[in-house]
Amino acid sequence: MSALSALALSLALLGGCATTADLQQARSTADEATAEASQARTEARQARLAAEQATRTANEARDLAAEANRKADAALEETARLREAMDRMYERGTPK
Repeated sequence: MSALSALALSLALLGGCATTADLQQARSTADEATAEASQARTEARQARLAAEQATRTANEARDLAAEANRKADAALEETARLREAMDRMYERGTPK
């Protein structure tokens, strides 16, 4: 029960104007609010966990992309070295 509901209930009891139905309604409303708050906390926790998993997945994808870029750079460098070697071989093989 929230502090406001408790205060309202106390005032009603002190004033003598609260009926059993009023008390039951106040308790029911407080119980519903508590259940909704609990559900909201559960959903927030699930959302946080999903966000953390999405972050891990994004980090893994970034790492894979970085590795792919390193491999592509290495392949380009190797291609350039092979091209230079082929050019040297061709220059040696052509009569002058």
